[in-house]
Amino acid sequence: MSKELARLMKREGISQSGLSRATGVPQPTINRILSQVTQDPRRDSMISIANYFGVPIDSLYGTPSNQKTAKKNSKSVDDVYNRILGLTKAERSKLFARVAEKFNCD
Repeated sequence: MSKELARLMKREGISQSGLSRATGVPQPTINRILSQVTQDPRRDSMISIANYFGVPIDSLYGTPSNQKTAKKNSKSVDDVYNRILGLTKAERSKLFARVAEKFNCD
């Protein structure tokens, strides 16, 4: 967990205090996760961190099965994207209108 969090923080160029401000997770909690003092942080803290980085919460735990799931989900997203590209302009417009309606987008 600590390695994955450190990797994400480095990738985004965010400090512990910056992540704390952005997520509402106390900086000491983030520090304890990174230093492996806390092995089982509160789920709401992990959800906030995962949401900030835009990753599934399970990916923060870094287990091999979760990494396989993340790769599978990425492949699924790629598949959906490629299928959308194969639609006609009219079909894409209809699809996006339905998505916007479903999620109340404007």
